[in-house]
Amino acid sequence: MKLGGLIAGGILVSQAAHAGGLFLPGSGATSTSRAGAAITSADDGEALSVNPAGLAKTTGWTITISTAFIRYFMEFTRRGTYDDASDITSAYEGQPYGTVENDPKPPLGIGKFQPIPVVAVVSDLGGKICNLRVAAGLYAPSGYPFRDMSQGYKFPSAADPGDPAIAPPPTRYDILQQESKLLLPTVAASYRILPTLDVGARFTAGNLESKSVVAVWGTPVNVTESVRQDSLFTAEVKDSFIPAFGIGVNFRPTPNIEVGAVYNSPFVIRAKGTAQSVKGPGVSTNTSLGPVPDDMVSCATGGTFEKQKACISLELPQNATIGARYKFLGANDTLKGDVELNVNWENWGSSCAHNKSDGSLVDPECTSPTQYKIVIDSGLYMNDVNGNPDTFSQPLEKNFLNYGLKDTFSFRLGGSYHLPIGQGLAPNEVILRAGIAYDTRAAKTGWLRTNLDGAARTTLAVGGAYKAKRFQVNAGFGAILEGSNTNPGASSDGTDCNPTGAQGGPVGCGGTMKDRPIDQRQGPDPTNPLLQPAFQTENPYNQGTIKSHYILFMLGFSTWF
Repeated sequence: MKLGGLIAGGILVSQAAHAGGLFLPGSGATSTSRAGAAITSADDGEALSVNPAGLAKTTGWTITISTAFIRYFMEFTRRGTYDDASDITSAYEGQPYGTVENDPKPPLGIGKFQPIPVVAVVSDLGGKICNLRVAAGLYAPSGYPFRDMSQGYKFPSAADPGDPAIAPPPTRYDILQQESKLLLPTVAASYRILPTLDVGARFTAGNLESKSVVAVWGTPVNVTESVRQDSLFTAEVKDSFIPAFGIGVNFRPTPNIEVGAVYNSPFVIRAKGTAQSVKGPGVSTNTSLGPVPDDMVSCATGGTFEKQKACISLELPQNATIGARYKFLGANDTLKGDVELNVNWENWGSSCAHNKSDGSLVDPECTSPTQYKIVIDSGLYMNDVNGNPDTFSQPLEKNFLNYGLKDTFSFRLGGSYHLPIGQGLAPNEVILRAGIAYDTRAAKTGWLRTNLDGAARTTLAVGGAYKAKRFQVNAGFGAILEGSNTNPGASSDGTDCNPTGAQGGPVGCGGTMKDRPIDQRQGPDPTNPLLQPAFQTENPYNQGTIKSHYILFMLGFSTWF
């Protein structure tokens, strides 16, 4: 039976809310030039985001403006061929899936490079409270939240069926287009308890805005992935208040050795917005999607047949870093150079318990980085004889999406070498920096996907600075290498799962002629909010290879007085 309208709207809203990639090493020009190895060495406004204890190293007033410019290169090649859909004749049926490249257009970018800023003002309050530093500013997580995998694809609709000779992107159920903005306005303070011990804390009130476009199943069992049975969703969501905090410490047991640690709380996002859709020409005209009655609303009232209200709940995970630094000192304890090692943990694998019977969350208010709760205040309406919505039939199900993530660990090694210019006790300096880092993979086996970067990565970075008496200019370059990563076949025997065999319908991926339980699946499936999660069709669409890497440029400026 064809169930028209926004059958799988939940998948879009979840993708819109995520920043679009896991955290990259560093924050600003200086720490990124050290491949993120900076929690003990940060000593200007970048400490606001790296380790607030580092603010204690400033004197007077310090102003820092620092940016990493990030470009994400990614392409996906899905294994297999386009299915032979019974409701359409096209030139691409039976042809291998093509390679899809990310071709983003960041609205505030420089070309395809997106600036990720750190802006901070630090003050010692004129010494009114000895050893206290306060700071205010903003920063953003290092990541690349922009995707355009559409390749100019024009979605077919009843008004414009499109050209059946043009193959739809095989990534359309994951993401077609996406852009997000997550800014973190922050206040912080540090205090030097002892000459050898600094502590610091920050409080952040973040805000998120995001827009995404994705194709979803317009019928409940579109296993042949017919474009006529798809619906196209556009969603816009935002959360204007996302509280979080961080605490840090730096300890210097000897003049040459410094150790530090920092903990950052999770960001719990509860975003609200709207979603709208365009039905494919093969989706039933007997039904429409519209707002649920006011007494059934979970997100907000005011939805219309053009735009329904939607809300999601998720987390960006808690994380912690420890580090140690060795300083090479010259005469009068002047810094000649340093080497620093950081070890970082990110809790991407935190998850919520779900009921085995229907797949629903045990605690409806639970949030996690790997499961996104989806609620759309919309439901099906039966159309009258003129094709207009007439009678409310049923609401969409409350769903969650599983991203198949696990905790990550990273190892970051960086340092600097200082070259004095001129004579005197405090000559100007040229500072050379470099770093290397390795981050473990966040995606579990089979869960790499195009709208979320879950690959392992190696970061290489170099940089330099010119430091004068009252200012410092920083610059750098980096590359983050991820190589080519392949999702294996999702069937239990390791072969590809494509449930359109001789049986003529969905057969699952476990060789049992039925879909496997959701906790045994290996890869994402199209979501159907008309069905409870446990009963949704097992149809993984990410079996293939992702090639990806990042290029970084860094610029920064600090002044103190």
